[in-house]
Amino acid sequence: MKIPQFLLCFLLFICSSNYSIAKKKSHKHHPLLFLPVFKDEITQQYVAQIYQRTPLVPVNLTVDLGGRFLWMDCENDYISSSYKNVPCGSRPCKLSGSQGCYGSSCPVAPRPGCNNYTCSHIPYNPIKRSSTDGELAQDIVALWSITTTTTNNNSNNVSKMLLSSTSGVMFNCPGDFLLEKLANGVKGMAGLGNGYTGLPSQLARAFHLPRKFAICLSGNTKSNGVILFGERRSYYASNEVLTYTPLLKNPVSTAGAYFPGEASVEYFIGVEKILVNGKIVPIDNKLLAINKTNGVGGTKISTVVPYGTMESSIYKAFKYEFVKAIAKVPIAKPITPFELCFNLSNSDTVTGLVIPQVSLVLLGEHNNSTTWDLPMNNFMASPTINDSSDLLCLGFLDGGENAETSIVLGGMQIEENLLEFDLVKKRMGFKSVYMSSDLVSCSNKFR
Repeated sequence: MKIPQFLLCFLLFICSSNYSIAKKKSHKHHPLLFLPVFKDEITQQYVAQIYQRTPLVPVNLTVDLGGRFLWMDCENDYISSSYKNVPCGSRPCKLSGSQGCYGSSCPVAPRPGCNNYTCSHIPYNPIKRSSTDGELAQDIVALWSITTTTTNNNSNNVSKMLLSSTSGVMFNCPGDFLLEKLANGVKGMAGLGNGYTGLPSQLARAFHLPRKFAICLSGNTKSNGVILFGERRSYYASNEVLTYTPLLKNPVSTAGAYFPGEASVEYFIGVEKILVNGKIVPIDNKLLAINKTNGVGGTKISTVVPYGTMESSIYKAFKYEFVKAIAKVPIAKPITPFELCFNLSNSDTVTGLVIPQVSLVLLGEHNNSTTWDLPMNNFMASPTINDSSDLLCLGFLDGGENAETSIVLGGMQIEENLLEFDLVKKRMGFKSVYMSSDLVSCSNKFR
């Protein structure tokens, strides 16, 4: 039977409309990957848990924001059917920046961490300040993911699941002696550095994510912080407007061990001035710039340093202005590791206590300046050792006259701050949760 032309057109219109409706019925966003992070009470290290191997095994790792790659002990109980060593001269080996290769020196049968003709690298433990060589390998990893599906009635369905990579993620396999001084139960370090082998770039390639990540570390050892990989805004603190500062390149590696000519993968920002109650601390501005020849100077952010450090002359000038601004509070004998503490045993002192405002004037995105006002919790510590309840100590330490980096913002300075690192736009966004309308703390709401 011949179908009339007008009816044929009508049926085609209905079919195409239904197809469009079906297409619009749901829209799946890119997943957001996250790692829960807790603060170890004894070492003050930030520890994340990732899943790795086949079958999957949970592995605890100390977080190293500026670390070049993921590394872990392969000598003890490493069993995986998906483990692969990275061959010498292979593309992954070259892109990793390796300048080393194991020949036929492995004295035992091939096993994780000991394979002949394998690409080698130099894993480094910045807490122990020790390095070694180790074989570069690949294995499956899995992280918790959050996926939002928007339905045709504009409602969001949020699902949480463990998402595995389909290809191997590179890591380094040193001996277990490199685990010394790491938190109990930790099997290595999660390097989040800005390089090809850094975990953010590797996860972006493995899971087809934007090359950006965010951290929000909790200072409370009884609650979790979080590291987020991918586009945060669809899932976490979506209403927050961050302030941005450029990420600066240091052409010389600041790692404890590295290959010749290697650039730093740590995160440097441009501090232009330090303010105490709005007053500029008089310092040698040359120390705030990165020396392009030897890599000395500048300001970096670190998760392996519990408290911030300043080059000696900067610290002395800062300490002088700070003491002057808090003049009515008696100075007490400091408790290690702090160098400046105040005695709060007098009730009158506590009643009238006003902590000076510490601010960092940073390079802005468009060659202007922006200010990072540090809340008191990010630079004043209350020691809990022995009879120290009446003490309040400055959470910045003297980094020495020959400090490689002039200012290091340590764990205390970045706790309860949402920091977003955009590796494509080369910028860092920041906002304190104390000044947030969306976040009460960095406690991981995805638990």
